[in-house]
Amino acid sequence: MAFLKGSLRAFASYSAGVFLFTFFLIAPLSMENNRNTWIAVYSLVFFVFTVIFLFKQIRKTGEEDIRKMEGGAAPLRGAALGFVGFLPYLILELVYFIFYPRLGGTSGANILHAIFRCGFGPMYFIIRFSGYSWYSYVISSLIIPVVTFLGYVSGIKGKSLSDVILTGKRDEEDFLSD
Repeated sequence: MAFLKGSLRAFASYSAGVFLFTFFLIAPLSMENNRNTWIAVYSLVFFVFTVIFLFKQIRKTGEEDIRKMEGGAAPLRGAALGFVGFLPYLILELVYFIFYPRLGGTSGANILHAIFRCGFGPMYFIIRFSGYSWYSYVISSLIIPVVTFLGYVSGIKGKSLSDVILTGKRDEEDFLSD
């Protein structure tokens, strides 16, 4: 049950980013010049927010699991949470690549294309800057399980994102006294 709850947390966190990306997409679409560049920048911004939110949510899951499990939590559980939570988007990706070429220029193809683009919207900048190649889709599909793995490990080790980033920084008083 706890695994399902953690996977649902990963799914909901990424889906919130997708929803917000789609909801506010009208802003970069209304740009006259360099629309694709603006969408890529917009995607990068939402990617950062989505990853931070996802990391924090899965970190909470890791903290809860370490308290509940007596033998300790396995770090790979975080990657599994991300994979299962991202599975609906992986299925969407599979359906897209199987059926989109066969649909031709129909309205069904356009709807499937729009759904796919919105579903992978926060990672669009990766896909675009990698040239829409097959490996860009693989990389973008692996990012969510990697982020959930890192968040989960951070939770079970008791480290926050700021602890990891600020390690080795000098105190404010030392900085001012130099």
